[in-house]
Amino acid sequence: SSVIDKFADKFFAKYNPLPSHRHALYAMKECRQHHSPYMIAQCTNDQCRHSTYVPHSCGHRNCPHCQNHESQRWIETQLNKQLPAQYYLLTFTLPQQLRELAWQNQRQIFTILFAVIS
Repeated sequence: SSVIDKFADKFFAKYNPLPSHRHALYAMKECRQHHSPYMIAQCTNDQCRHSTYVPHSCGHRNCPHCQNHESQRWIETQLNKQLPAQYYLLTFTLPQQLRELAWQNQRQIFTILFAVIS
């Protein structure tokens, strides 16, 4: 969260991120902080019974603390679905005139692009 605290204002000013991106950064910033909601974890050994407070994590799918294991599992699942064939990655660039429109309407633009290539 210190990186987010340090660079968030300049990042927001320069890139004007989408609300979903702002939400992701805010969730990661607040993840497992001392002021977050928490649960009490207690040792199950009857002689110990030590307890500690554990702050809740944000659970955001892009948070490296929360979802790294889930992301790795998803990647492995996708790799197992690959067909035994060669794959090619094609990259193209939208013309400058369309970039702002695409940035502001990502869902619609990606839907159109994927429809065109299928």
